[in-house]
Formats: sequence, structure tokens, C-alpha cells
Amino acid sequence: MRKVVAALSLALALGAAASAQAPSTRAIKLAVDARLAPRKVLHAKLAIPVSAGPLTLSYPKWMPADHSPDGPIANLTGLKFFADGKAVPWRRDPVEMYDIHLQIPPGTRSLSVDLDFLLSAPGPTIDFSGSASSQLLILMWNQVLLYPKGAPANRILFEPSLQLPEGWKFNTSLPVASQSGNQIDFAPVDVELLVDSPVQSGRYTRVIPLSENPRHEVDVAADDAWALEIPPALIENYKRLVAEASALYRSHPYRSYHFLLTLSDNVIRLGQEHHESSDDRVPEHTLVDPNARLTNATLFPHEFTHSWNGQFRRPSGLATPDFQQPMNGEMLWVYEGLTDYLGTILAARSGLWTPEQTREQLASLASMLDHRVGRTWRSLQDTADAAQILYFAPSEWASMRRGTDFYTESVLLWLEVDVRLRKLTNGQRSLDDFCHSFYGGAKGLPVVEKFGFDDVVAALNSVASYDWRALLRQRLEATNSGAPLEGITSGGWQLVYNDVPNEFIAANQAVSGAIDLTSSLGLVVRGDGYVQDAIAGMPGFESGLSPFMRILGVGDRPFSIEELGRAVENAKSNETPIKLLVSNTGSLETITIPYHGGLRGPHLERAEGVRDYLSEILKPLAGETR
Repeated sequence: MRKVVAALSLALALGAAASAQAPSTRAIKLAVDARLAPRKVLHAKLAIPVSAGPLTLSYPKWMPADHSPDGPIANLTGLKFFADGKAVPWRRDPVEMYDIHLQIPPGTRSLSVDLDFLLSAPGPTIDFSGSASSQLLILMWNQVLLYPKGAPANRILFEPSLQLPEGWKFNTSLPVASQSGNQIDFAPVDVELLVDSPVQSGRYTRVIPLSENPRHEVDVAADDAWALEIPPALIENYKRLVAEASALYRSHPYRSYHFLLTLSDNVIRLGQEHHESSDDRVPEHTLVDPNARLTNATLFPHEFTHSWNGQFRRPSGLATPDFQQPMNGEMLWVYEGLTDYLGTILAARSGLWTPEQTREQLASLASMLDHRVGRTWRSLQDTADAAQILYFAPSEWASMRRGTDFYTESVLLWLEVDVRLRKLTNGQRSLDDFCHSFYGGAKGLPVVEKFGFDDVVAALNSVASYDWRALLRQRLEATNSGAPLEGITSGGWQLVYNDVPNEFIAANQAVSGAIDLTSSLGLVVRGDGYVQDAIAGMPGFESGLSPFMRILGVGDRPFSIEELGRAVENAKSNETPIKLLVSNTGSLETITIPYHGGLRGPHLERAEGVRDYLSEILKPLAGETR
């Protein structure tokens, strides 16, 4: 554990709450007792400065990194209020259920609050409170606090403290005021930055320094000591990631940066951005499993990039003054989409992916979008506008419904922008230059600068003059079939399909246990036989398969993904259709698929006579990788 002891001058300068309901300049005291975290319970006590009269307290609802009203209020329990030792009645607002109304008695200067929070275990649905096992906890402060409604979050000061189980250590970007054993008192901090600063703790932890001035480190927590042994070559990649990000953005919008890496099969999988840290949770074997390491390679680059794109520079619609105001996700194609593109590039530049692996990933992404029939009715812009709906949509029917494609499709959009900038300037300027200027003003403090569509257009025009507004609007609002491949083709490559497995799809299959037959039968089938997706117009769907059906048999043999893959490949050499025994909500039926094309993998193939801009994009800025 590395302790950081410093005064948080930024928060003190901002001052305390400006709300008329809480006129005191004193900070809210928040004491969290996590000693029962292994049993999935957190206790918390708050002391809130108040004056007599009506008071409304809010539980955080719209979470900045989630872009959704998913504050886990259902797990808030044991809520009690006291003034001078006497209970104060309360009532939840019947419409805005994250608000709590009270009447503060005359003469009261401090309201005491007791509450518990129930930490959930991972399950079949998304539950962002799944952050603890018997050996570790990632404390998300929004789970255990209330704050006076009406004041900007960056004007409400908190004095947080934390008590951990015996023998546990911790890591966080929060400055520490003092520590005695397992009792930690943090420096005063406004509630906006507090919620933005999770604390990782556990019995088995390790700190891996990456660089100094400013300090970057990987803070690892795991359920078992063996998982802390990260391959040295991977650590070198992480060091190069820091160097490549510095070369790309030429600034650092943080005082220090912590990659909070949690290796556990007992917490929800997560990658979540913060100003001065990232909350990265993956299964315990991820870093020692080559397939899992490949498929998770962009986790650090993506979340790290968010410190510049999303935290320091944030779309106006997502930069709300508190956690209760609804967010507007119309610019998520920049917030998440550009971050996904830059994360892809940084993974290649830092050596987390080879150039060949990066092309395989781009090919698999392009193939998925090439078969996204939902593109004929739902625009890329609508996937961003509907983010709070699509984040919680099931994976079934993904092709027809579309999901949060503002991540994936925007990678192709920004690749096209990058290539076009290079073509306009004969390779002299690029999206790197956009990043230098757009993110270069950060001065080491976690602050937010808003931007909008016009700012993006102006910044692109400062690199190379073009009608960027028309191009972006065309790509955002288009509804047509086929993936937007202009960035790939203008970048010197073309999307092809052949019988060679795509390395990235094969790794995903090994990790997930599902088989991806998107470019052959048009199916994605889970390891238990359930059809996850069936693409309209492709052989599987047209023969009668659809999501939620379960394949029980392949030919005359019981189902397995190996048998299904074998049947697809064997059909190349005979005229017999593929025969499947399928259960459809209790009924059994036999479905035959007249397909004889075999297994097909997407790849990028070099296009003759076109400059190889893609390879130029993937070259390191901070020196050649070893």
C-alpha cells in the first residue's frame, strides 16, 4: 500500500455547500465501517450541518461514468435520522424516489444519519453494487451517502473516513489526512470528487510503480496471493502505455494516477473511468490466460484515456451540476466512441496488441457491424441518444435492436476521420494533432471543461480544413446496411472473409464459451446451446432459428459448440443440410439449414496501390516498442 498524505487545497478552495437548506460552511462528516464487507454489508454514519426547517437529502442517482440513472438505491437500508439524539421522521418523495424529505427541529445544527448498504454478489443482471468478496472490497462512495439537494456537487464538502477489516490494505487516489491501524481519515473533498474516487482494499494487494512526476501505478487486489504475480512483460507494456498517452495528449489532468486492478471471480466485471484512477475488475485468471489477456488488452488504455476524454473534457450534456440532473448522451460517440478508438490505438502503440492483432480486432468489429441489420433503422446517433435504455438491454437480438454501438461503430468513424486528416495533409497531420490541442490544456488538477459538437468541428478544422460537420452528421444519422468501412479502405486495407479463424474471435470464444458464427450461419450460440443472436437474412434465421431457442442436438449427436462448429465446416464437402434439434419454449422441432460455405473468418487484407495509413496510425509516438 502506498499512502498519500496531502491537503486537498482544491476542495477547500471550492468551499462547502451553497444550498439554502444547508447554510453552514462546515463539512459533512461521513464515516464508513467496512468491517462486515466480507459479509456484504457496509455501515455508514453521516453528520450533516443543518438549520431548522424543511430539508431534502438526495441519494446519488445519475452516475457520471454510467450515463444512466442507476444509483443502487434499492440496496440502501437501515435509514434513520436523529437530531440531538431524537429520531426525525422522514418520507421518500413519491415521484423522485431518490429524494428524502425531513423537517429539521428548531435549534438543530447537525443531523445524524445512520444507514446500511447491501453489497450484492454477481448475478444474471447488471448490479453495480457487486463490489466485494470475502477477501476484498471496492468502496464506491455514492453507495453510502446522502447530500443536501440544490447545491452543485463541487460545492458540497465532505470529510470521509473508512474503517477496514483487520489486516486489509487499501489503495486510492484520495489524499489521506491520517491513518491509525485500519482507520483511515481522508482529507476534505467535495462530493463530486469523492464519488469520483473509489477505494480498493483487501487482504492481498500489490502496488506496481509505472512512472514518477506525475506518479502512475497499478494497484492490484485479488482473492488469492498468486494472482498478484503479474507477468513482467505486461508491466513493461503498462509503462509504455503511460509514455504513449503522455506523447499523445501532452498533458496530465490529475495529480497522480492509479489503475485500480481487481482480479476476482466474485465481483462484477467492470471498467469504469475516474479523473485520477480507473476501477478495472476482471476474472482472477485474466492476466495469466493468453486469450483473456488479448480480449481485455484495451481495458487500461480505454479507461486511462477517459481521464482526458470524458473527465477533463466532457460533453456539456454529461457535465451535470449534481447526481440528480438527467444526462444527455448525444455526444457519447465522442465520450465513449473516440475513447474506444484511442484505446485501440494506444493498445497497439504500447505493445499490448501487435499490429496484426489490432487488425484482427478491427476486422471482427467491422464484420459485426457489417451484419448489424439494425443499422437500417437505428442510426449511430440514436444509439447514443438512447444509451440509458440500451445499456440495460439484453444481449439477445443485438443485431436487430442494436446496442451501445456508439462504442464500436465510432471506432470506424474516428478511424475514417484520422485517415482523412492524414490524406488532406499528405501524412503531415493527424488525429494525434487534434488530441495535442483538444486535451493539451490539463494542468494536473481534476477539473471539468465542457465541450459540444461545434467545439469538435472547430478543433478538427484547426488541424485540416474540411466540411467536418457534414461528414460527421452524415455518419451519425445514416441508416443503411453494411458497416462504414471508409476508414479501413482509405487506410490501405480491405475487409475479407476466408476459412482462416480470426484470432480475436477465437480468443473471445475461448473466454466466453460461446461460438460466433456471424459471418457464416449468422448466429451467436452460447455454450449451453441457447441462441444469443440470429441475424435476419442469414441462413440460421431464415431457416427458423431465433434468440432464446436452445439447440439440443447437432445431427445425431448432443449439442456442443465443438459439434456445431464441426457441422458447419463439414457441410462444405457435402450437399446435406445442417440438421439441428431445437427446443423452443417447451416444444421440440428439427431445423435444417441449407448452408455449405463452411466457417468464415473476417480479416483485413492489404489493398494494393493505396497508402498504408493504418500502419502509420499504429506506430508508437514515444519510441519503438521492444
